[in-house]
Amino acid sequence: MAVAAMMVSSFVGAVGLPSPVWFPGMCAWLAGALLLPGLTRFQAAQAASMTAVGLSGIAWATAHGSFAWWPGLRDGNHALLAMLAAVSFLRTVTTSKVGIEALPRGRRAVLETLAATHLFGAVINISAPVLVGERIAPHHNMTPLQAKTVSRAFVAASMWSPFFIAMALILHYVPGARLPVISGLGFATSAVLMIACAVTLTRDREVDGFTGYPLHWRALWAPVLLSACVLAGHALLPGLSVLVLIEGAALGVTLVVLLLRRRPREGVAVLAGHVRDRLPDMRGELTMFLGAAVMTAGIGAAIGMTGPVLAPEFVGPGTAAILLAALIVLAVVGVHPVVCISVLASLWPFARYDGNLLGAVFLLAWGLGLVISPFSGTSLVFQGRFGLRTGDLLRFNLGYVLFGYGVGVALFYLYAGWFAP
Repeated sequence: MAVAAMMVSSFVGAVGLPSPVWFPGMCAWLAGALLLPGLTRFQAAQAASMTAVGLSGIAWATAHGSFAWWPGLRDGNHALLAMLAAVSFLRTVTTSKVGIEALPRGRRAVLETLAATHLFGAVINISAPVLVGERIAPHHNMTPLQAKTVSRAFVAASMWSPFFIAMALILHYVPGARLPVISGLGFATSAVLMIACAVTLTRDREVDGFTGYPLHWRALWAPVLLSACVLAGHALLPGLSVLVLIEGAALGVTLVVLLLRRRPREGVAVLAGHVRDRLPDMRGELTMFLGAAVMTAGIGAAIGMTGPVLAPEFVGPGTAAILLAALIVLAVVGVHPVVCISVLASLWPFARYDGNLLGAVFLLAWGLGLVISPFSGTSLVFQGRFGLRTGDLLRFNLGYVLFGYGVGVALFYLYAGWFAP
């Protein structure tokens, strides 16, 4: 019930209805505490390590008079957790007819899964790999090839999609960044990477046994309808975040389909059964995202108290390449690009630089850093829900990221030579 209360109160507060700002986070922490005994030893160790790092940063910041960590700690990543909980309700209306369907296998299945995950991810964000992953790995056991395919296809969408928080953050902090330009640079990078994945992943030794996501209407109706609702909601209510739109769309689609298929009493029983039996399965995601909230709050507060950083006089392709490498490394050790961009915005005169080049650096740092960071939201979902270990995505995707880094740097020099003002 605590997870359901978190989901509802988070949505209520996000759409502007009266709700205590602390209540969703309190429900998230309560749910995490109640579900703690059911964690595996690995999940407990992962959450504990992130919490320890965060508490160290919190202690250091507090000792120096800063309490900037409190809002992040209080909220406990409840918005993201609420969205994941809402999307899980789609299982109640999508599993009955397609659960026994033979899923596509082999090389073509890799291509179909790449395309579906990338396109849906561009609109419905992190709910896309959840929907795809639950379909192709129903027992929460992803193979390495499945993990590579889904993680790369999803995170690559963050390099160009306006529905990711990355784009909103960059357009907010970088005065000279223009959406068509930075999105175009990011799209070019992601297109090259997806073509490379189509070539390399279909030659993987596991490809003959690969189980993928089917591209037909019975499998696609839920993500297509969810995407359409999010797009319409974004057009009608541009002030709402994509996470809130996804949550509302997922719950709305579930309720409408249940009303069309079942009697009201049966529909209520299905929803109650999901709250009772399936929401507690989120214990892995809950504890990891709560641990990540502590770590992010602590690291952010500690970094925010650092002294002035020497700002470069000029940001050209060479500086952009160095900055991109540094941001990727920081993402791997747990410093999220949100923290990096926010801190740099307070220390560097972004208005002096080529905003399009700087914005492209931040987009690529998001798309390349978070696909290998053991502490990113994507990695935590894969660890909590699909049985991956802490360093698996780093191990699986390091070569992919090095190649993507080379592509990105080449595009920086191309842009500077041909298009820069």
